[in-house]
Amino acid sequence: MNKGNVKLESKDDDICQVLSDEEVFADLFNGALFNGLQVIRPEMLAQMNEKKYLNITGKGQRRVILKRIRDVQKYAALRDGCLAVVLAAEGQREIHFAMPVRSMLYDAVDYTAQVEQITKAHREQKDLKNSAEYLSGLKKSDRLLPVITIVFYYGEEQRWYGPLSLHDMLEIPEEIQPFKKYIQDYKVNLVYSGSVDSRNFRTGLQDVFNLLPLMKDKEGMKAALEENKEYYSHMDKKRGWVLSKFLNIPELKTEDQEGEVVDMCTAIEEMIRDGRDEGITQGERKVNRLIQILLEESKQDEITRAVYDQHYQKKLFEKYGI
Repeated sequence: MNKGNVKLESKDDDICQVLSDEEVFADLFNGALFNGLQVIRPEMLAQMNEKKYLNITGKGQRRVILKRIRDVQKYAALRDGCLAVVLAAEGQREIHFAMPVRSMLYDAVDYTAQVEQITKAHREQKDLKNSAEYLSGLKKSDRLLPVITIVFYYGEEQRWYGPLSLHDMLEIPEEIQPFKKYIQDYKVNLVYSGSVDSRNFRTGLQDVFNLLPLMKDKEGMKAALEENKEYYSHMDKKRGWVLSKFLNIPELKTEDQEGEVVDMCTAIEEMIRDGRDEGITQGERKVNRLIQILLEESKQDEITRAVYDQHYQKKLFEKYGI
């Protein structure tokens, strides 16, 4: 049987908007990492600036500006109003073959920023007392906030075949294989429908994880809707808003719908029937993805060349696996 695809056209900005919602953000971490335990509550969260501009002292005391942009990042105050952990979610619609390095860099920037902030405070207070403290800019008692990064893969394939750790990306010579433990590893906290139990979620993410695996199976999607017709026909408005963002159902993307429930069953059936793409071609989506990557890497000159030079554009598609 030819199953057919339900084309997933969700926009990255829409996904970031959903993940920025504190109830959804807390639910993502609780359901994906903490087995449904309500470790993070929405009222604990405080928004952070996702744009990172970090001055680092390089070779010859030269200052280098490193810019990274997180998708969504928040502080979480776990007890006594003290900021105890930094949480970040990176939405990923396409497989990224350098994700371990990318995640490692994001986290390293966050930790380095914390060190610089503490160092600046000590220098302003002039309370560093010995050579070790002057050298590091830290006191022995100083501690950093832990950083936890989730990579949320919501592509229609729902099968991640990219690397999940730094070791997966390395070509380690046979001679040093027995000593591989000395090569530091860095693992990705990947979250997608195949890595979670949807029952651990309390928001519309539960429905997202239930339906994403069916995006390449029209008949399976129709069967799921029919089996749960009453539920999807009278879905809680907030849950419907979350699901509509991932499935790209424009008329349901706003939270100002009348009433407390929405008819997601009819909306999804229309999406399947129409196969809407909102006028965006596959080529345009690839170009948009390329520009996003180049922006993240601050390669403004390459963006201009890629837009006007199709041969160069093709080379970049191959380079970044687009």
